[in-house]
Amino acid sequence: MAYDTLIREAEELPEDMIEQVIEFMRFLKYASKKEETKHPINKDITFHRSVNPLADEFVSIAEDFDETPECFKEYI
Repeated sequence: MAYDTLIREAEELPEDMIEQVIEFMRFLKYASKKEETKHPINKDITFHRSVNPLADEFVSIAEDFDETPECFKEYI
């Protein structure tokens, strides 16, 4: 039944929207595979793999980070 509904709804869409639907379906497949990468340590704890290279490192920023740059002071 779900396939029939999908086909019926897709028949009413223009070609460019069908391409968007296909991309969204691919995203949903990717997201479901990503859920499978969760690894249970025990019953109560689950960790997720991270691709962030700075996850365990300190990131420093300039001391004047919050200050308005000179070129924008005329707008304030």
